[in-house]
Amino acid sequence: MNRYAVIGGSIWGNRGAEAMAVTTIGRVRDHDPEASFLIMSYFPGQDRELVNDATIRVIDATPTHTVIQFAFALLCRVARLLHLRVPDAALPNSVRLLRQCRALFDVSGVSFHDGRLAVVAYNLMCVLPALLLGVPVIRLSQAMGPFRHPLNRLPARWVTKRSLQTFARGRHTADYLRGLGVPEESWSVAADVAFSYRAEHSLSDESSAEVAAMSKHLTAVRTTGTDVVALVPSSLVHQKMADEGGDYVQVLQDLIVALQHNGLHVLVLPNATRAGEVASRNNDLVVVEELRIKNNASGGRVETDGISYVEFDLNTASIRSLVEPCALLITSRFHAMVAGLALGVPTLVMGWSHKYEEVLEMFECADHAVDFSEAEHKLISMAISILTERGQIRNRILERLPAVVASSMAQFELVDSQLKEKHERRS
Repeated sequence: MNRYAVIGGSIWGNRGAEAMAVTTIGRVRDHDPEASFLIMSYFPGQDRELVNDATIRVIDATPTHTVIQFAFALLCRVARLLHLRVPDAALPNSVRLLRQCRALFDVSGVSFHDGRLAVVAYNLMCVLPALLLGVPVIRLSQAMGPFRHPLNRLPARWVTKRSLQTFARGRHTADYLRGLGVPEESWSVAADVAFSYRAEHSLSDESSAEVAAMSKHLTAVRTTGTDVVALVPSSLVHQKMADEGGDYVQVLQDLIVALQHNGLHVLVLPNATRAGEVASRNNDLVVVEELRIKNNASGGRVETDGISYVEFDLNTASIRSLVEPCALLITSRFHAMVAGLALGVPTLVMGWSHKYEEVLEMFECADHAVDFSEAEHKLISMAISILTERGQIRNRILERLPAVVASSMAQFELVDSQLKEKHERRS
């Protein structure tokens, strides 16, 4: 039985990371049905509680533990240079299991970005232990670059050269990789992993009764002839906007008022959830709650009966089930955008980097993204415009979707052939 490792994603927390992790496991199983997996998780305790699959083990990949893994992987590398082998008994469980893997899949959504230098070290530590142990590294479709800063450019080039394959998530990332000076055969372009997600890939069952109740409520709303717009906020964009003196929650409230004036019901739901925690990182529930409190105190400006809130943990399968019937999705989360497009739902993005535009371009919807710095003046008019043309936009998305899904799946086809070739050379 072959074992594979997946890092850069967890099941709990950021549900975009969940979508990438579970899709990777599901698609690898298409080629290797008997495979077992390690999920190297940022939230190991919560993920162990959620995952009920005997072929999947969750191990700790928090920053402290990645440093420990690196230290022991480096020891193994030095021993190999001396033609020695560190015995399994001398290694931490995570390193011993990783050393036995056929490959490591890195599903980091964004990596080696000049604007996130504080995270570059973690991007490096996610893959460095595997590289030192001689485990092939595949960096599945992700946004990377720009690489102007040497503290980002040098490690990004080093990792890309030594990985078995790296996949750029779109045109902008591809342009950055061309300028990085790495061999062309070391990377290619593929649509985001989550475009090939299927509901049966899900590994968790969360808040099913609450999701069913919300779905029933929204169905009742639609039977009155009222369309529903899904609104997915982001704790990250909230922080970025606050850092620049903006009021993200106010922008969202103004948008809700405008949508309600146009006869629409608004569903506010998160794409990153850590229910029961006050931390905002990977936790859009904090923003949902802040928005609900602000709306309830609006003095009637917001029609409270015309808005629904998801304020509980839910997985990718449930998020997609709630979004699919919507007339429009407005989101500040990348993988909520992917979900909307994958379902054929017209999608408007209020974001912060090239990672949105390069995916929207695949559907000829590049003008459906606005930077948060301009959202106060543009978001409402863009939303109304898309709603007016939603029929044509939906058709355009659905026409281009098969090619995007094929691109997403092609990375697993390529990697499977590369791993088989690598195994044959070793045999």
